[in-house]
Amino acid sequence: MKIAGIAIGALVFAVLAFATIKKVSPLGWGLWGDVNTEDGVALKGYDPVAYFEQGAAVIGSGRHTATWQDAVWHFSSAENRDLFQADPERYAPQFGSFCAFAVSKGFTADPTPEAWHIEDGKLYVFADENVRDDWVETIDEGSLEVSHEHWAQRE
Repeated sequence: MKIAGIAIGALVFAVLAFATIKKVSPLGWGLWGDVNTEDGVALKGYDPVAYFEQGAAVIGSGRHTATWQDAVWHFSSAENRDLFQADPERYAPQFGSFCAFAVSKGFTADPTPEAWHIEDGKLYVFADENVRDDWVETIDEGSLEVSHEHWAQRE
């Protein structure tokens, strides 16, 4: 009985640690805020404008920053920073920079900035390339609409 208790305790600890590290939780809990940040920095320091302008995931610099929605955003150039400041809604990833696939399932999850997709002029980020591909393949079946519905219901 003692071993079972230790095993259950270890399992609970592992699940909680994973959930905290990967920012996994039901959307309604609101544990991670409206914008996914790491030490106050959004998108793990990647430049959100670069996805549109360079067509690539580009790490930003602490020299070119802007604050929006209580998060610090990094940019690879002053020009990209200025574009973002002029229209942050255009460039910021949807769903507060959480994984769009996870949001479609009613959860939050930390993204990998290299796993991204632009659809109808909006940026979406994902936990990895596999879930990105699954989500993109099912856009016609409603994955995009479901993600937006779940995100709107989080409040």
